[in-house]
Amino acid sequence: MNIAIDIGNTRSKLAIFNNNQIEDIVVDDFEVVFSSLKKIPFSSGIISNVGNSIYTKKLLSFSSKLLPMSHELKYPIVVKYRLFKSLGLDRIANVVGSYSLFPNEDNLIIDMGTCITYDFINHQNQYLGGSISPGISLRFKALHTYTENLPEIKFDSNEKKLIGDSTHSGIESGVVNGVVEEIKGIIDNYQNLFPKTNIILTGGDTAFIKSIVSIKKNSIFAQENLTLIGLNSILNYNA
Repeated sequence: MNIAIDIGNTRSKLAIFNNNQIEDIVVDDFEVVFSSLKKIPFSSGIISNVGNSIYTKKLLSFSSKLLPMSHELKYPIVVKYRLFKSLGLDRIANVVGSYSLFPNEDNLIIDMGTCITYDFINHQNQYLGGSISPGISLRFKALHTYTENLPEIKFDSNEKKLIGDSTHSGIESGVVNGVVEEIKGIIDNYQNLFPKTNIILTGGDTAFIKSIVSIKKNSIFAQENLTLIGLNSILNYNA
């Protein structure tokens, strides 16, 4: 039995794998995830942390069976990223997760979180890189923080009308519809260059984005547990 722990900026995830299939998942704050871990008789595990490094130290002190994700591990893909050690570990896990699901295919991974990350791996299993832009909630916060009078708006998953008739609805339209058009445009650009590219959506806002992004092709997939799937593959590859 493997476990994979993904410590994010706002929440943590713990997945239990049996025969490389997810058996159960805990999604909560770190202390709840840590309490759940204590009850699991796992044989090996892996940790990815983009949040508080103190949490990783606490986990490693708890069990020697846990492997911290790092750039020094072995990976089942060819990394062409120029500054590999500057690459986020969660992005590596996502790419390996896409490789596990769709090996020998062109894959674009779009992770909808605090930031929106785009990562591309080609059919030769070469990770080429990608891009980063602000996520939905971060855009709302930036408009409030860096302007004099604009309010901070909390994101909800309802579709937004194009023409806002108030400051509130105008901000919602600009941010949410802007993100949707950004994603659609980037998908089109990748599929123009690589026509058989799979699009894999993951992250906290995945369901919302998939529901409103125009799906013209049958190659768009939502996999909210992509990072965990990738972590389990990396764990197995380094066993």
